Amino acid sequence: MKKILTSVVVVALLATGAYFLWGIITPQGSLGYRENTKEISILAGVTTTATGVTANVAYYQHIGVTVATNVASGTLKFACSLADDAPTFSDTASATNTWDYVDFTNFQNNTSVDGDTGITLANTTGVEQLYITGNNFRSCTALLSGTVTGTTTVKFRPSDNQ
Repeated sequence: MKKILTSVVVVALLATGAYFLWGIITPQGSLGYRENTKEISILAGVTTTATGVTANVAYYQHIGVTVATNVASGTLKFACSLADDAPTFSDTASATNTWDYVDFTNFQNNTSVDGDTGITLANTTGVEQLYITGNNFRSCTALLSGTVTGTTTVKFRPSDNQ
């Protein structure tokens, strides 16, 4: 009887161990690659100074960004926040409205762009692929300012490749 009980305990321990090990090494849930399956439209063909839609990016490490312009002028910047509640990005950043401009990288030439500077559009027509690395951001948006002409569209695609 003692041998049977010992065998049952050993099998149970092995099964439990295998279950936890399989759960750790198999990409599932938060341990695998996650991607927001649809792009999030942040600025949709805007023709004037604008603050984009606020995207919830809390569960993602990376934000792929597509910028499409047609004879566009202005300054495009990206802003993110660590705050639990999304700030009002159109208002000045403060102790109670915490956000800041963030650096981003151009996929084409792997050049980092300072968040405070952003991209200067000067009668620009084309598509740019960028990315923001934000391990801990909760919300992000795009802001278009300056003398704005033409049309500018910005889309985010958050992902996480832990």
